[in-house]
Amino acid sequence: MKRKKLIIIILPIALIILAAIIGTIAYYNINSDLVYSEVYVEAGTSTCDVKEFLKRDVKGAAFTKESTFDANVPGDYKLQIKWKMPVFGEQTYDTVLHVQDTTAPEVTLTTESIQMYTTAPAPTAADLVESVSDITNCSIDYKEAYDFSSESSFDITVVVTDTSNNATEITVPCTVVEDITPPEITGIAPIEIAQGDTVSYKKNIEVTDNLDPNPTLEVDSSEVNVDKRGVYTVRYIATDDAGNVTEKTTTVRIVSAKIAAATEETVYALADDILAQIITDGMDQKAQARAVFNWVVNNITYSESAGIDDLLSAAYKGMYYHVGDCTVKQKTAEVLLNRLGIKNMEIEKIRDTRGHYWLLIDVGEGWYHYDPNLQLDGTLIFYWHDADLWAYSNSHGNTHNYDPSKYPPIQ
Repeated sequence: MKRKKLIIIILPIALIILAAIIGTIAYYNINSDLVYSEVYVEAGTSTCDVKEFLKRDVKGAAFTKESTFDANVPGDYKLQIKWKMPVFGEQTYDTVLHVQDTTAPEVTLTTESIQMYTTAPAPTAADLVESVSDITNCSIDYKEAYDFSSESSFDITVVVTDTSNNATEITVPCTVVEDITPPEITGIAPIEIAQGDTVSYKKNIEVTDNLDPNPTLEVDSSEVNVDKRGVYTVRYIATDDAGNVTEKTTTVRIVSAKIAAATEETVYALADDILAQIITDGMDQKAQARAVFNWVVNNITYSESAGIDDLLSAAYKGMYYHVGDCTVKQKTAEVLLNRLGIKNMEIEKIRDTRGHYWLLIDVGEGWYHYDPNLQLDGTLIFYWHDADLWAYSNSHGNTHNYDPSKYPPIQ
């Protein structure tokens, strides 16, 4: 009887304990099934918060300090998550994060079509790509080799591939044109301006091309000094899209500005006054020419900065101001000789580091050299034979070298 009573007492207790054990196990199993064993994400699309790894929302779950990953870099990352479970305390769960890249690059090209010349550098595939959007680095290549050196039309396929071998292909049409005809430059002519004026280098200049509607024109005026009298070379360079080049040159002559007071009436009056003083009755033309020569040499002070090119202005400067360079002296003598009816013509030295001007005169015996400038060594060149002038010039640094083809025979 006592045994039966004991069983009756123990059995309920045992059942309660068993139920508690089963409940505890069930509670543990339910709560411990918290973390997914694997999680897959597309690279760059998620921050991979710990909540994405949990099967249900709980408080306090977090990655361990040792668990590191980069959701932008494809790869398989082994991670651990810790969570403090009620009753059972802190639990650690293993999981694997698979960062995948299955998205092809987004590509924008620089152009929808290509038109180029056979002479142009062959474009690389990268030259045709304006932008690439992808989570990883990408390579840019042509799908196959293309010949850009021969005239033809074909399609070009550009392939952009990321490090996960996702590829985007874009095809554009290409036309290669052969152009070996250079552009034409028309309207080029010698230019003459006064000192300090602005040069309109491109005035009346036209550039045309058989294929390029807008060939470029470059003007190289680096040698020109608009503030200094002289003759300068200007280069015109026209280039078309194919790289064909045409080059032409012309000259820019910088002359001194005219003197307003140097009218024909005024200058001739000054000349006649001088001639009245130096010309006497009975002089032949050679003697008259010598008198003019002496007056110019003795009465006009040489000044290289006082040059002037206009005939009347130069003669006015020489006769009124009594100062000037070789041009002023030459032109003053020219006006005086003209008033006497003595035949004369200007002659110019072949320009090297500097220029020089003098005259030829003919008093009935043929042309002779007539330079109304006192030479640096004191020499006076009046009525010289051509051979004598060449000998002097050659021994004095080419002071009077000139182009004989431009002038009549000289005695």
